Amino acid sequence: MNEKIGVIDSGMGGLTVVRSLFLRNVPADIVYVGDNANVPYGNRPLDEIVELTLRMLKVLSEHNIRIVAIACNTISATIERLKPYWVYPIIDIISPVAQFLANCGESDIGLFATEFTVRSGLHAKLVGEINPGVHIHGVPSRRLAALIDESIEDESAIREEISSMLAQLAALYPVHKVLLGCTHYPIVMDLFQKLAPEKEYIDPADLQAKAIIDLLNKTELKSRSIENGREGVSTEIGKQAKGVLFSETAKPSLEIVASGTEDAYRTMLSRLGIPKARSIDRLL
Repeated sequence: MNEKIGVIDSGMGGLTVVRSLFLRNVPADIVYVGDNANVPYGNRPLDEIVELTLRMLKVLSEHNIRIVAIACNTISATIERLKPYWVYPIIDIISPVAQFLANCGESDIGLFATEFTVRSGLHAKLVGEINPGVHIHGVPSRRLAALIDESIEDESAIREEISSMLAQLAALYPVHKVLLGCTHYPIVMDLFQKLAPEKEYIDPADLQAKAIIDLLNKTELKSRSIENGREGVSTEIGKQAKGVLFSETAKPSLEIVASGTEDAYRTMLSRLGIPKARSIDRLL
């Protein structure tokens, strides 16, 4: 049985990381666990976030997992509490982003994220350890992640929330670059760009996907590459046809275990151009 990559998130936002992994021809199958019933985690207390996360990690323990990607900024902000429970390598989404922000050439960067993520100050802490000259200006939202998960077709409500966040950021500090510090937010990247086209928005998903590929290289997880007679791990962008991303040589499968509806996931997979999941099971 091939070793797999586990991806966890409080809802469907982590599918943006899955999309980036497909684009990078990741040489392993993917098991995605999403807890839509409790989105957003960012409005919950720390102990509850840890408890819900451990439930998702338990689901992954039933699969042949080699590495886990925490595709949720809120969960990543609880990383110290989760370390005692690790049984495989885990890549959070904040660390690779902090490395990028510290070296992106801007001294002031905006951050849109959940309340818990902004309050944790982890982005500012990690960036400051690398480059003390970079300052993070955070604006929290209690609603946007849930709106994207539950009402993706209700563009007016999503647009209203984004407009409010942009106004708060403008009052806080004038910045050019803004980190979308919740993996749900890049799903509506088009709305951010329409409402404030002068800003540059940073999607953390590809930064985490690159970190995953790098770790797979280091740990020599090449099962999918070997099956296709190739050495190493391809990082070339997969081809795109009819809105679906795929690679001719490496075709990882996707399994989903979620507390959201099967129809909601199929709709989101289509929206993001991700190949159909091999299975979509219920997270109990």
